[in-house]
Amino acid sequence: MNQPFLIPLSGFCVKALMVTLTIVNCQLSVVNCQDIHFSQFNFSPLNQNPANTNCIDCDFRFAANYKNQWQNVPVRFNTFSISAEGNFATLSNGDRVGGGLLFYFDRGGDSHFTSLNTALSLSYVKTLDKKRQHLLSGGLQFGVVNRNINYAQLNFDNQWNGDVFDPNIAVNETFGRNAFTFFDLGAGLAYRFKKNDRNNLAVGFSAMHLNTPRQTLFNDNSVKLNPRFTVHARGQVKVTKRLDIVPELMYQQQDSKLEVVYGAHVKYYLPAKSSHTIALNIGAYGRSAEGMWPFAGVDFDNLKVNLSYDVNLSRLRAASRANGGFEISVIYELCRVKKINKPGAVCPAFL
Repeated sequence: MNQPFLIPLSGFCVKALMVTLTIVNCQLSVVNCQDIHFSQFNFSPLNQNPANTNCIDCDFRFAANYKNQWQNVPVRFNTFSISAEGNFATLSNGDRVGGGLLFYFDRGGDSHFTSLNTALSLSYVKTLDKKRQHLLSGGLQFGVVNRNINYAQLNFDNQWNGDVFDPNIAVNETFGRNAFTFFDLGAGLAYRFKKNDRNNLAVGFSAMHLNTPRQTLFNDNSVKLNPRFTVHARGQVKVTKRLDIVPELMYQQQDSKLEVVYGAHVKYYLPAKSSHTIALNIGAYGRSAEGMWPFAGVDFDNLKVNLSYDVNLSRLRAASRANGGFEISVIYELCRVKKINKPGAVCPAFL
């Protein structure tokens, strides 16, 4: 049997996943969709849309995401991402200029195929009204991505000696290079309406891999990473004194492959016994017909910590035993103390 070797990554093209491979002729190519994927899509802002950069109420935002996926298939996939962003300047009309740094690490499969990305995001946030309730943000992202593979971990059909598999038999295959690096370009737009902390709406559109970088281990210029288009939305509505509902939606498409992620969680504010604001989050989400996951978290002032666990519902569930992946996200926003320039102003701490 002659079959191509598809390099696996934990992306939204899960159907392209191949973990154990038997190959007669080693034809190396890359699947078209190899972007990392977080179920908590609105808690990884710079991975989702460059226009999310600096589209915040504070001066700085830090985010960390970790996902452990496919533990039973049989080699797990690990994805880790961190980002930091800040406000460079606030203009006299309320517009903001900001930037951020993004790093992610992704490894999976028998070949330990690894992707390392370091990206710089820049954004301009335009204030659309005097009350500064309506904001329009535009962003660009410039990334450098390195991908590498470990051929020593792969097995081939000629290592079958007629009775048993013998890993000591030479594979007699010719491989290309084991790593490549490419430049990546993305752009996006985002709109936010904020009536108050408990009633707001955010929508956005991003286009990643605009330069369609080459994806090959054999210098085949025809193998490209196709652009990925994303539309996302998040709302928050106050229902009662202590309860909000937060619906969320994201649609992604990369060449012929697409996904729709949807769901909602409720936010319950604990009775105030101090100056801190504490809220509990609980909800459920789904991805097309591929999976679903419960979601729970806590907000403590400007710190947000969330947990989720994917349950696989796709045709891969026979191998995964319906298990998917554990995921955690942490976001912290930091606001600088505003200066009081009025003559005779007294620090509130001494009142």
